Amino acid sequence: MSNVIKLLRKEGYELLELVETKPRCFDIIAKKQNTILLLKVLYNVDSLKPEIAEEMKRLAKILNAVAIVIGEKFKADFLERRVVYTRYNLPVINLATFYDYLRGELPYIYSAPGGYYVKIDAERMRKAREALKISIGETAKKLGVSRRTVINYEEGCDASIEVAIKIEELFGNVMKRIDFREFIENEKIEEREEENEIICKLRDIGISVYTVKHTPFDAISKIESRDILMGLKQIREIERRAMLIGKVSQIVCADAAYITEREMRKKLDSIVFVHKEELESVESPDDFISLIDEKTGRCGNA
Repeated sequence: MSNVIKLLRKEGYELLELVETKPRCFDIIAKKQNTILLLKVLYNVDSLKPEIAEEMKRLAKILNAVAIVIGEKFKADFLERRVVYTRYNLPVINLATFYDYLRGELPYIYSAPGGYYVKIDAERMRKAREALKISIGETAKKLGVSRRTVINYEEGCDASIEVAIKIEELFGNVMKRIDFREFIENEKIEEREEENEIICKLRDIGISVYTVKHTPFDAISKIESRDILMGLKQIREIERRAMLIGKVSQIVCADAAYITEREMRKKLDSIVFVHKEELESVESPDDFISLIDEKTGRCGNA
């Protein structure tokens, strides 16, 4: 964990580590320019629970973030550098690969049942083959595969690392780097059914509310281009939790609001307290935004 934090700070990331927070689906949230990273750090990635992985993917999709699991071992095997592994459809890499990633070096190789594989850039391979005037049959012979397999490569199929090396010797670099954002591209997020009175009220006036369970906040609302991290749980140490939500919101450049059932006298710079009764006067998403802006002192700056 400390090494991950050192690497992030060295590369200029603003970050917040949540090691002392429970429950949590990520250990570190970091941001640099337009990139938000949600990081889960484990020594043995076999300990990653499916519900945590699902929540992490959901959150990454909502916040347009990159979700990465960083580990050193999977069961009895150590993770290799420059190789991407997968756990519950999340990218898993070791610390050395994460170091490369932060320096802009995306890996080519991924691990899957049967060995290591590389994604082929089908169009580049086809153009390189045609430019060299090598037939599909000749290519198949040089690679030690069938004609059908070569056609498959030029239609987008992946190659084993052994064949990929031969392809590179023949046509140069026609491989595709692995983009960690692709892991959640097809992830669908839906508003879960909730009996919470506040959530129902917000949805009734047209605000999208996505609930989460393993984070410092309880929900994320999306109103046009603005994200709002929301606290809803009525707990004893509500101010302490509100401060943590506010810190997360500052990292991701979102608003933060804690909706309470009792009046909160203390004011915090990074989050606003909204009394439940104040929602009675809110009739649209714009009204809710205006309420938050008014409480943060931004109502005159629109």
